[in-house]
Amino acid sequence: MMVHVPTMRRDRPARGDRRGLAWWLALAVCKPVLMLLRRADWRGVQRIPASGGAVLAANHVSHIDPLLVAEMVLAQRRVPRFLAKDALFGQTLVGWWFRAAGHVRVDRTAGYGAYDDAVAAALAGRLILVYPEASITRRDDGLPMPMKSGAVRIALEASVPLLPVAQWGAQSILPAYTGRLQWGRRKRVAIVVGEPIPLHDLRGLEPALAATLGRERLEHRLTTMVRQLSDEDRTSA
Repeated sequence: MMVHVPTMRRDRPARGDRRGLAWWLALAVCKPVLMLLRRADWRGVQRIPASGGAVLAANHVSHIDPLLVAEMVLAQRRVPRFLAKDALFGQTLVGWWFRAAGHVRVDRTAGYGAYDDAVAAALAGRLILVYPEASITRRDDGLPMPMKSGAVRIALEASVPLLPVAQWGAQSILPAYTGRLQWGRRKRVAIVVGEPIPLHDLRGLEPALAATLGRERLEHRLTTMVRQLSDEDRTSA
């Protein structure tokens, strides 16, 4: 059964969370289309901090789910800053939008410094959105693949909350690794923001060990949450 949690009212967003032209353009283009495609089932949105830095770690099932997750975050009067590979910022139109929207570069060739920009953004009060699988899942059951430690490393270095975000249903709108939107009856898209992953006991450990232990916690929690959504979808079909 779908349980829709209404969006909580929040104070006026801080300067760093003002949307700017790039986000207003994206909303103007994408929002009407999303409303034709999806029925939103958002839960736990009150766990997103009203201000200050945080890392949201989401599973990835479709090329369209960044739009759906961003829609949910924007409705909470926060602006998501996606962690994106450096090459995207060098493209003409896409690069302009990524820069104007305030997304964050990750340089995978920079070793342990790959996440320096993301840590700085989190310290500056930004909401960083990370896909720890680094790509759309290729599992037949749609559950998350093994995860990387970037989201944990950012949260540890910036001392900000790490929240798991499980989502399910976007793959019914745009199946993974295809370019064919499924029009017709609107599909239910469930997005659940979970309780923060406990990291306080990892601070002070050797960085690589802390990142590994945190990644294991995130992977277990997020996979469990996604499995619950998958089971709900199967039993309600």
